[in-house]
Amino acid sequence: MKSKTHAVNTFRPMKIEEIDSILLNDLDAIKMEKEDERIKFILQDPYCPDKSDIHSVYVIYKRSILNLLEGRIRSIHSYEFINAKKKDRTISKEDIEYVLEMATVVVLESEHSGVLTNYYFSGVGERLDCIFNLCLGYSSDLQKKENKVSLQQFMNDIKIVEEMGLLEQF
Repeated sequence: MKSKTHAVNTFRPMKIEEIDSILLNDLDAIKMEKEDERIKFILQDPYCPDKSDIHSVYVIYKRSILNLLEGRIRSIHSYEFINAKKKDRTISKEDIEYVLEMATVVVLESEHSGVLTNYYFSGVGERLDCIFNLCLGYSSDLQKKENKVSLQQFMNDIKIVEEMGLLEQF
């Protein structure tokens, strides 16, 4: 990272449409309607955004992607990931209820102009926090001395997403 100013310009808050592309194309997620009865119990979680603020809901179910998000596989460029991805089966949106128990459900919130303002996910995916923290963008508040820990966490998130092979998407 060249400088803090570079970080501000590079990591602006992302629009949901940009994040949609990452989830669908890079993480092989399936987009769901928030009114879908099969996911209503997940949306009732008290930590989940209010249904009126939910912009999009996705299901990540492929084993190779879940292993990447859990940290069991380091990068999308690794032999281990490429080999695991070949073994993954693709399912249709209609068959999603068969994988919901092991899948990660991602909920994106947008309170204004289609920009990500909050997110929620159920299931596994420790590295999803890193991805979504970058999607939320770099706040100039991180430059303040009292936010040194938050700035360090943001820089760690950049490193983890880069190791995963997904930083080019940002």
